[in-house]
Amino acid sequence: MCGRFVITGNPFELGLKDNFNVSPGQNIPIKTLNCDGQLRPWSYSPTWKKDMNLINCRLETMLEKPSFKGAKKCIIPFSGWYEWKYDNVKAPYYLYSDAKYFAGLCNDNGCLIVTTKASSNIKHIHHRQPLLIDEWNLDKWFMNSALQENYSASEINYYQVSKSVNNPKNNTPALIQEL
Repeated sequence: MCGRFVITGNPFELGLKDNFNVSPGQNIPIKTLNCDGQLRPWSYSPTWKKDMNLINCRLETMLEKPSFKGAKKCIIPFSGWYEWKYDNVKAPYYLYSDAKYFAGLCNDNGCLIVTTKASSNIKHIHHRQPLLIDEWNLDKWFMNSALQENYSASEINYYQVSKSVNNPKNNTPALIQEL
């Protein structure tokens, strides 16, 4: 779930260029409650096992897992993300909404995206999705200890895209063009 995404613009004024194929291991912008913006590798390892390289964690179990004890909540800006539908062939889809942020966790080693059950209109593509956060719900993510399955009322839209996105070296606007 959520192994590639798109960032356009210059979120948090960090001097970024558009990236239409953000892949695990790349430096991505994050913001924590105590930091206005920084780059971290999209690859999280707990402090006690530096080579774990996690890119996602489930909202439903993140408070139980030892790997995430001591992690800080963060937000990760996005413009859209990719999911692959598996029927007889692996077909990539581009998904997007009006929400601006993924929920994330971070530590000094890197960061990851928090996932939740897929919204009903996209679960035929994939059973999980990133936990989306609207701008007006940032305080709920950062300050609330009770976790919600959704911090966004935005509808998720989608369409099928080219298999060119399968190669992380490809990084052009053509990747998000509808087939």
